[in-house]
Amino acid sequence: MHAATWETSVADYAGSLRALYRRWPRALLVSLEEDTPPASVHPNRLLNLDRFLRLLREVGLGMPAALAAHRHLSLLVLSFVLVVDGPADRAGDSPDRAGLVPDAWLAGHADLDIPVLREAAALPLPTPDEQFDELVSAVVDRIRGGLRAG
Repeated sequence: MHAATWETSVADYAGSLRALYRRWPRALLVSLEEDTPPASVHPNRLLNLDRFLRLLREVGLGMPAALAAHRHLSLLVLSFVLVVDGPADRAGDSPDRAGLVPDAWLAGHADLDIPVLREAAALPLPTPDEQFDELVSAVVDRIRGGLRAG
């Protein structure tokens, strides 16, 4: 992670979290809900967090803002993996599951007056990678805003 290319470093860190959470999404939920013994925590979990916070400090965020940026990023990436990547991975050859809402739900409720939802559901969704890039851009913009305010 380098302060001179902090935007890329944030994107790379987010990508590494995404890969980790995607590989073990349920295991991470268990660790959040249970008392995790220190010996079971891989040292990289602490080292990477320290490096990321150091990066944010080096580019000019105070510790409270750096912690807020990390919490925001972590929450967004974990929820992204659970809500976007997980269903996309499970959808496989079933494109009906990959939309805004399943087509069967709309067909099963043909009598509902939901024209805006039907219009939105008819549009193609961006790929999970495109959606993730949007997420990272939003986090980078938030950090940039913190730097301007700081």
